[in-house]
Amino acid sequence: MYISFMKIENYRTFHMITLTFDDSMNFIVGDNNIGKTNFLALLKTVTQGLGFVESDFKDPDLPIRVAIELSMADMSSGEKLKISLEQKVTEVVPRLYDLKTGNQLPLEYVRSMFYINLSLEAVPRNIVSDQEFKRLHDTFSLILSGNKDNYARAEDYFHKKGIDLKLPEDPRAAALLIINTIYFTPQEEESSVTQLMMAVGGHLLSEMIRKKESRSIPFQDLIITGRDGKKYLPIAVSIDDPEIQLHPYLQRAMISFLHSILSNRESLFCELIKAVLDVDGIDGQLFIVTHSTDALVDDYRCIIRLYRNRMSGVSAACGASFKFDKEIEKHLIMHFPEVKEAMYARCALIVEGETEYGSFPYFAITMGIHFDYHGICLINARGESSISKISRLLREFHIPTVCLYDRDVMAEHGQSHVFYTDNICYEMDVVKSCVTQRKSHLLLNVVKTVAPDSTYVPQALIKKACQKLQIPKSEFAPRKLENISVRSEKALTFYYFAWLYGNKGVIIGRALGFQLGINEIPESFKRAITEAVNRADRHEVSAKDRVEIQK
Repeated sequence: MYISFMKIENYRTFHMITLTFDDSMNFIVGDNNIGKTNFLALLKTVTQGLGFVESDFKDPDLPIRVAIELSMADMSSGEKLKISLEQKVTEVVPRLYDLKTGNQLPLEYVRSMFYINLSLEAVPRNIVSDQEFKRLHDTFSLILSGNKDNYARAEDYFHKKGIDLKLPEDPRAAALLIINTIYFTPQEEESSVTQLMMAVGGHLLSEMIRKKESRSIPFQDLIITGRDGKKYLPIAVSIDDPEIQLHPYLQRAMISFLHSILSNRESLFCELIKAVLDVDGIDGQLFIVTHSTDALVDDYRCIIRLYRNRMSGVSAACGASFKFDKEIEKHLIMHFPEVKEAMYARCALIVEGETEYGSFPYFAITMGIHFDYHGICLINARGESSISKISRLLREFHIPTVCLYDRDVMAEHGQSHVFYTDNICYEMDVVKSCVTQRKSHLLLNVVKTVAPDSTYVPQALIKKACQKLQIPKSEFAPRKLENISVRSEKALTFYYFAWLYGNKGVIIGRALGFQLGINEIPESFKRAITEAVNRADRHEVSAKDRVEIQK
């Protein structure tokens, strides 16, 4: 069972917002102070059956309403439970309704939703509370005393995690050694990544045991039965800003480890959970609030992006609700690592290749524009066929885009966010701009900067350029760039084009960015960069863009 949908009305920063969730992992991203942490606070309030306080009401004259859909797709019933929590500012506690029947339900019903807000700050490396220590010591003692084979399995599990243990025969002494190994590090040493992950896993296990020991609601009321006839404990776990406590690699390791526990892929924790909770596994859902691209998984379907709509309210774009055909979906997942940074951008400028990617930040600076100041993300689509797909995905997330294509793929579709080079491609725009202004020496400087011994244009580059330009290769013979007369505009244009077109790359792009002045930057590039700034400053998806998204 997992939370598949929520509609939130009149709660803190949310006037009215709808959210669709992935069944296993969800990353909530967006600007500062937009409501990401507010969402986690709402989860806590709802799942604990607490009442809202006056400061929670965006408009005190209106009630707070929270509609929740709990999906049971993998469970025996295959149903969806739809409930609504409502409270006026004058009421002490909310009222709960069954949305299918309209009947009021006991408020205790929502307390069967088990939620843990996992604070990484609350699990420091060398501190464990007395209660948690006792719970875990009793748990490890139980599993080790129940079956001698568990000794070998525990030692093997830790060995695979990079921790070598030789457990004593006494179960309680062995349990003590495990806990000390997980939680306590000698002062002269630094705790390992594995040690911290295991400490967080131990804390999560302790919270589950605490829930079982609690008398507020019978633990058996939390358990659901799967289609396989096994018993599962549904649980939602959240982490707020893992980047504050953890470096990038540890963020990913921690999130992956927690996901493994919640999806029953950590053998030791599976054994512990079965032994102390008397269930066959966990049916877990993970929520991560983050400003870090390092934490994000490479799957847009797990992303929920909060953004400000045209009425200055907060809306959500949820990857789990997007509908793409299988081929496009596979393509987008494959390219998502290059797109992740755009989740925090005000506009994305998408270019075809590496040379453009290397040059555009420097062209922008020459124009007096710093992409970071405007929240512009530059994306290398690695080919023109990917530009439209990436642009569509980002606009689904309500991130404005500007796309720059080579003119040789120009289509008449009238999209306001699409731009083209003035000539056949990027390289020809650069060459034409310099040669027509008698600035070919700038191009020679670029060549000598990145390849001082390669100013010769061989037959292979001539052939490639002629194929691109659709002209006969017999007109041009191999030669050195510095030997071409500065008065021969045709020769300069061809040979510099041939060299740049045959030697694409980020380093070439950077060199162009450093060499070209404001007058030499092609007008097509200036138009695209200027439009990206305009869209970032307006920070909205245009009406034409919305039509294209719907198509």
